[in-house]
Amino acid sequence: MKKKWIVGIVVVVVLIIGGFVVKSMMKSSTVEEAGKSAKVDDGIDYFDVPDVEQVYINGVVTPDQTESFAKNEKLGTQPEIKVNNGDIVDQGTVLFTYEDKEITQLIEEQNNTVSRNQTKRSNTIARRDKALANFNATPEEERTTSKSAIESEYTEALATIDEDIQFSTSTIANLKEKQYVNTTAKFRGQVAIPEIKDANAPILKLTSEGYYVSGKVNEKDLAKITIDQKANIQIVPTGKTVGGKITYIDNNPPETAGAEGAADATAGAEAGMSSYLVKLALDSFEGVKNGYHVQATINLSNDPIEIPTKAIQTEGDIRYVLVNDFGSVIRREIQTGEEKGKNTIVTSGLESADKVIVSSKKKVKEGDLLEGDHSEKTDAANGNVTVEN
Repeated sequence: MKKKWIVGIVVVVVLIIGGFVVKSMMKSSTVEEAGKSAKVDDGIDYFDVPDVEQVYINGVVTPDQTESFAKNEKLGTQPEIKVNNGDIVDQGTVLFTYEDKEITQLIEEQNNTVSRNQTKRSNTIARRDKALANFNATPEEERTTSKSAIESEYTEALATIDEDIQFSTSTIANLKEKQYVNTTAKFRGQVAIPEIKDANAPILKLTSEGYYVSGKVNEKDLAKITIDQKANIQIVPTGKTVGGKITYIDNNPPETAGAEGAADATAGAEAGMSSYLVKLALDSFEGVKNGYHVQATINLSNDPIEIPTKAIQTEGDIRYVLVNDFGSVIRREIQTGEEKGKNTIVTSGLESADKVIVSSKKKVKEGDLLEGDHSEKTDAANGNVTVEN
């Protein structure tokens, strides 16, 4: 009987312990399921841009035209600057003026000559008038000359003086045309006046408003590119992308680095390879500054890129898409062509293998982190945008 009680007690204890274990396992399973349901489901639909062969060109934004104006040591004077720092001037605008001191001295000498001759003329007229007055006061029988003889004498004297005055006046007019040496703008551009005016500093510098990209391509890629080939040009400091095209390809490698203000001669080229100068035109200068570094991407495929139209967003006249760039949402400004059903042709702005966000269950905006990091970053100053399903 005692053994039966002991066995019964053991069974009860085992049942109680088993109940606790089952309850704990159920609770753990519930917590695990709750954790799974708590995970954020972005529900993002993507369009994958086809992976095509590309050529990359690293370069620098360079003005179409620049001109620095050095001092003219022959004139020996400081010029009078007629414009201000930062002014936008048209072609033909006077930028600065030199005064030729030697010519200024000649003008002063001629002015003195004119003054002396004018005094001489006044004195000659006074003598003539006095001679005529004496002639009229002299009795006719005592006169030794005639009135016409007196007038003729002084008329000839005055004519000589007038010729001298006319010559000096004409000389002064000719000299004044050379007195000031004006330097004008050869093109429309912005004025930059150095703050520090040392001996080697230019008087000023004029930079055109238009820009192009000066870059380098290596010998391996040289044969793959052609004039007028379209390019997606990413502005490195801002991350923005603008369209463009190749306008010039130099088939001879530069003898020295830095030609045309481009990046280092090895930029875009592998070690041991020659590099060649390439110029690209920009479709837009907005947000572009002289000296900005860029990377141009040339798609070698001629097949047009079609993406779902609903992936395209607008901001004013700008059209763009959001792209998952290795877990970070970035914005790519695009140029578009015709619509084909539910798709739209993108002519520039996208890169090979881009993951374009078409729609999402939750709000997705530029700067968000995806693929495990679902924290939202809001920065109104960056003009954040969202994709909503």
